[in-house]
Amino acid sequence: MSSTRYDRLVRRAKFLVKNIHKEYCAGKDIAYMMVLSGLGSWRVAVNPDEIHNFHAVIDAIHQYYAETGDQRVIDGYQMGIFMLIRVAGNVRTLDTLLSLLFYELKQERKGEASFTIDIEDIFRKTNSMIAERYDSYKKESPRFESWFSRQQTFAMEHYGLVLQGKPKS
Repeated sequence: MSSTRYDRLVRRAKFLVKNIHKEYCAGKDIAYMMVLSGLGSWRVAVNPDEIHNFHAVIDAIHQYYAETGDQRVIDGYQMGIFMLIRVAGNVRTLDTLLSLLFYELKQERKGEASFTIDIEDIFRKTNSMIAERYDSYKKESPRFESWFSRQQTFAMEHYGLVLQGKPKS
């Protein structure tokens, strides 16, 4: 049986997810955030110069849940997303968060996810965080507003979800 480069990434990610899950079950709430964001040794990539492949991580999380049926996998995954929302203090982290959410929704819509996440709650918290940090993001990047406008359009057109824009004064 031949294995693609992506299959190897997912296998690597699944190994990490199993380890992260043990840490989460031992009380480390931050565990899943580490593997979702690829911090330190939790990075999933074929080469050192490649970016972290969170698609492989999300696919591995769904595979691991399908194998174990352990509700704590879903809980840990959602906790990781909520932690990412809390720490999304710069545009790059916000981009990672939104990309991760859009990929999750894509997999759910295609029927390739072994569970669904509470996207309404996640988007409510994401929108609240964006409202708080909007001016900071705008200061950080002169292209933030045009980039964010594209993200808003994508969220609405593909998933019917509203990403909150600039807060009302």
